Amino acid sequence: MKLLTKLAAVLALSPLLPLLSASFFAADAKVEDGVLYLDDGSEVRNFGVNYSAPFAFTYRAMVKSGVDMHAAIDMDVAHLKRLGVTGYRVHVFDREVSDAKGNLVDNVHIELLDYLLNKLAANGIRAIITPIAWWGNGYPAPDTETQGFANGFTKAQMNTEPKAIAATHTYLKQFFAHKNRYSGVTYGQDANIIAFELFNEPSHHGDVYQSQNYINGLIKLSHESGITKPLFYNISEQGDNPAFAKAVCDSNIDGIAYQWYPTGLVKMSRINSNTLVNVAHYTNPFADIEACKTKAKMIYEFDAADVTGSVMYPAMARSFREAGFQWATQFAYDSAVIANSNAEYNTHFLNLLYTPSKAISFLIAGEVFRQVPRGFEGGAYPQSNHFADVTLDYGHDVSVLNQPARFYYSNSTDEKPQAPTKLEHIAGVGSSAIVNYDGNGSYFLDKLSDGLWQLEVYPDALALTDPHQNSSLKREAVRLYQASRHFNLALSDLGQQYWLQGVNQGNRASLQASKGTVQLTPGKYLVAKNKSLLASTQSKIDDHYYLPPMPHQTLALVHQNLQALNQGDALTFSASVMDAKAIDKVELYVRYLGDSEFKVYPMEAHGSVYRQTLTDVKNWQRTGAIEYAFVVTQQASGQTSLPGNAEGNPNEWDFVKSSGAAFYQFEWRAKGTPVSLFNASLDRDNLIYPQNARSEWRFQSGVRDQGLGLQLYIPSLVTSATGSEADNVLVRISPAKDNALSQRNLKGYDAVQLRIYADQANEHVSVALLNEHGLAYGTVVTLQAGWQSITMHVADLSPMPTVLTKAYPMFMPMNYPHSEPYTFDAEALSKLQGVQLGFVAKDYEIKARDKGHNLVLSEINLIKR
Repeated sequence: MKLLTKLAAVLALSPLLPLLSASFFAADAKVEDGVLYLDDGSEVRNFGVNYSAPFAFTYRAMVKSGVDMHAAIDMDVAHLKRLGVTGYRVHVFDREVSDAKGNLVDNVHIELLDYLLNKLAANGIRAIITPIAWWGNGYPAPDTETQGFANGFTKAQMNTEPKAIAATHTYLKQFFAHKNRYSGVTYGQDANIIAFELFNEPSHHGDVYQSQNYINGLIKLSHESGITKPLFYNISEQGDNPAFAKAVCDSNIDGIAYQWYPTGLVKMSRINSNTLVNVAHYTNPFADIEACKTKAKMIYEFDAADVTGSVMYPAMARSFREAGFQWATQFAYDSAVIANSNAEYNTHFLNLLYTPSKAISFLIAGEVFRQVPRGFEGGAYPQSNHFADVTLDYGHDVSVLNQPARFYYSNSTDEKPQAPTKLEHIAGVGSSAIVNYDGNGSYFLDKLSDGLWQLEVYPDALALTDPHQNSSLKREAVRLYQASRHFNLALSDLGQQYWLQGVNQGNRASLQASKGTVQLTPGKYLVAKNKSLLASTQSKIDDHYYLPPMPHQTLALVHQNLQALNQGDALTFSASVMDAKAIDKVELYVRYLGDSEFKVYPMEAHGSVYRQTLTDVKNWQRTGAIEYAFVVTQQASGQTSLPGNAEGNPNEWDFVKSSGAAFYQFEWRAKGTPVSLFNASLDRDNLIYPQNARSEWRFQSGVRDQGLGLQLYIPSLVTSATGSEADNVLVRISPAKDNALSQRNLKGYDAVQLRIYADQANEHVSVALLNEHGLAYGTVVTLQAGWQSITMHVADLSPMPTVLTKAYPMFMPMNYPHSEPYTFDAEALSKLQGVQLGFVAKDYEIKARDKGHNLVLSEINLIKR
């Protein structure tokens, strides 16, 4: 350290100094007793993202968007800083930056990585780099032609074939020695890169000592190349393999890398139920291996894949700290210039602009990760939804961080700030006791001094479709609108007549609040208690405010078509409507199918969401099909009927429906009619797969002389079984998005009925309801051969293990045992999170059955018994 200080003093007078990063003079991070420390002696507590702009599909898609790549990176890094990100990780696509012999090719991808790393360092975001990915560069598109050394080898051969190992050594040596053209420092010397993870998700088979020798060879090569940074190696990709884990920990590696995808990957549709139970704890089966206790631990990738809600990230951060992790980086942050399609990795979706609520929950998670200590105990689930100034509320889809200086919330909240007069940082979506805002983009308030704040407001985001469907740059999943909105601010040091001054490019608005309220468009503002403060501060404010092109700010309405409803249910209609032009009103047009005239109801605006509940029950006493539409009135363009964007309204004599888009429709049924929890013909996207994939699922038409059915198959039982209901779970079914049980009048519903087929008699199936916390309460039923209806009284259901969805790494638990007392009444049923079915192998039945077990599920209903 003294030598570096002297060198810095000498070079301070040198003209070469501007070429050298300031971080060059810092000492490398180090690991002591299993803890990773920075050069200043502080523990590493970095929380952030993976982000792949320089490489693969992300690079090609960003180039196709027509934007300048450096400008796009500038925008994304600024947004990451705004979200409190302090960590960055990427697996370099080596096939794009190497030749067949392993030589590093200094091309556009390396140039962009140079630029990105330098930009991250300038914004206080440290990095851990994984030099080798092995993967092709296509996903989700086909691979393009590359010349890299990994092309000719399987992933397993990369650590066994001498030619592959030699090329790997050549590549790593040159990668470490590459000098960043923007900082003038090599990757190996750049102290902002605090560690290297040597290989992304390696595949090892056979002799664990051969694997250990391979790892030690990479470490030796790294040290001979001058690397003094900590080196990490993946321990979780091989699953629950303690022999391999011990071999890795017995190597000379400094740290071990884990992952966590607790809700599985690539479901191809959103998950519509509470999965907080999946992230109650991070299970590390290698924690007691003595050699592993001296290794630092990082999470190189994590996400709650296919989850659109905003409660998972803080819970995951809590569980990471409980398990002792010091680094966690989400996979993967979407670049703003292509995030509207979510085409990059369709199973993931995180962006400040396009997923504002998830982004604020990510901001909260970063604070959790940095603030709570290693080994933090959050308690048992669901009590752990309240921890360390954080509240997680799945029912209202809101995460809240409530501290004297910070008040963050991912959606509207009734929670009051701890100390309003001590607040320094506020961030949120929706409204709170401090901010009342009728937009749905995120906003950030940061105190500069008494009576002076900085405000950033980002555009509204309208989700047009399920973002987790198949990847396509042709699809617009989310649309941004830069609309004018009411903004009310209640901060005691500003008063009710505060002033705002726009400071970002093109925004020179000067506004004064009336009774705490202003009308503003998204942008960056100074907010002051009087106008004189604005004038003295404006020139000192960073005016950078980044938005991508927003070419399609045209009228759009998003509505979830109602499923069948019963008399007595709430006839509540809700739609999200946005346009760049002002919307004067939205009306609901409703009629019985076959009637000539629609009844018209005004809809109440809640920001961009419009709602109406029909209370004139006397007009809706007949059962039958009901159809409806929404009509948007705008001074600039008249009336538009939706669906279909047809001109005018449906009661006009010359109204013309758009081709292929008639009206929304649902069935209005008699009071007490069974309420569907699953219908094979309607609920195709609502299956969630369990951790143990020992069964198969497929939809088939005409199966067993019935309509569409979900065929559930378990291979023959030739091994021992424990008799646990969770051993052979067939399927978990979440509620359909258009089947809002909260809208139902479930008074008197007291039983669950299954319509199911079994190939043979005396099959035993566990059936469980998942309560509002996603915890299972069920019983075991015995099936006979053929089609049958099975009825269970909800009062007889008792706690049983909750089956967890397929998770990565594969050593995660398969179920969550619990004994939480719970009673299902009408209110509890309205919060139901789904149904899980499992095959139960009774000990006396264990025998070889060559044809296995076939069940066919047709429907599941709530009934009045």
